[in-house]
Amino acid sequence: MPLTDLNTVSDLSTITPQDIDSIGETYGKLFVQNQVKTAQLRNFYSSIVSIRIKLKNAGEVTAQIERELILLKPKLAYSAGRQPKLKPFYELMKKGIDATSVKDQTKKVDAVDNLISITEAIVAYHRFYDHKSN
Repeated sequence: MPLTDLNTVSDLSTITPQDIDSIGETYGKLFVQNQVKTAQLRNFYSSIVSIRIKLKNAGEVTAQIERELILLKPKLAYSAGRQPKLKPFYELMKKGIDATSVKDQTKKVDAVDNLISITEAIVAYHRFYDHKSN
């Protein structure tokens, strides 16, 4: 059975595409129910896309990429503090970012790729289930 959250995950490189899809759908639906606007998710997503481009260019998780990932946590905490309906997103992404801190560089790249894919899946499913435009 695919995962629906990251509560039991300590190494994000170990999750499957089915897990990513399931997590994305679970949280996409939740955020529609909580009336989270697409723009609120896309704001964070744009930071993730920037990290993806840097990762693709570098071919590894550099110190700069790791720094940017870690500094996403306070950015998310601020957003969740202003808008409590974003707290589940903050909690999920915090666990996801923490689960990218693995020693093996290959696994670290896979872990960051999976974090990016989870974020994409959430935004996509949110858009799918949100029948009104934001």
